[in-house]
Amino acid sequence: MEREDFEQQLTALRRDAGPDTIAELADTAIAYWNGERLVYAAVSANGTGVLAGEFELDARRWTDWKSWLAGWLTDPVLSVRRDLPGGA
Repeated sequence: MEREDFEQQLTALRRDAGPDTIAELADTAIAYWNGERLVYAAVSANGTGVLAGEFELDARRWTDWKSWLAGWLTDPVLSVRRDLPGGA
């Protein structure tokens, strides 16, 4: 799977799920639609769930995460957050 294919499928899943819906990619990583684009964000590792900033799914990260992100698509975890910047 290529990164672009993953992002297309992720965007469709997220969009079809409705407003404020996020993709819980990992305990410390989410993805959401900000109204214009897909945004990846880190979630605080201290258990508070606070957004810790955006990150890019760059080539290095994609190489490291590719296999489990492809697997994530077979059993995606979506949830709702009301604290997203940019109005998901």
